[in-house]
Amino acid sequence: MSDNILDQIRSNRKRAAVPTRNDPLLTPPLESPEGNPPKLSEDVARGEAASTLEELKAELAKIPPTRRHSAIVLEAEIDSNLTRFCKEQGLTVEVFLEAAWLIAAAEPELMEKIKAEAKRRYDARKQAGKLRRLITMLSGHG
Repeated sequence: MSDNILDQIRSNRKRAAVPTRNDPLLTPPLESPEGNPPKLSEDVARGEAASTLEELKAELAKIPPTRRHSAIVLEAEIDSNLTRFCKEQGLTVEVFLEAAWLIAAAEPELMEKIKAEAKRRYDARKQAGKLRRLITMLSGHG
């Protein structure tokens, strides 16, 4: 696509005007007796923003970091039920999975039950994959 056409597309794009918002993290300026907000020097304003930024960073440091994991493939009915359950509870599937892992990891007997079920399901998925491969191979020769 030439730069001219790209420039035309960009210039034709309608962007919505976003209203100015108040930042609730910064304290509102006090009004002077004349009804005008006092003028803050740039250094003071920058200092307040830096202080707020450092406080936010310190608060964030208290929360464990996250990492994106690969897409999860679930049995269709379980996916529907789990998604519905999590939505009703105001949770995400990922957060539910984290909590389930933490509880299972703390209870060895529960972890053993989960591992046995997981191994059974893993073997069934491997078998399903083999069957799909065979069906594909046989249907290609028919």
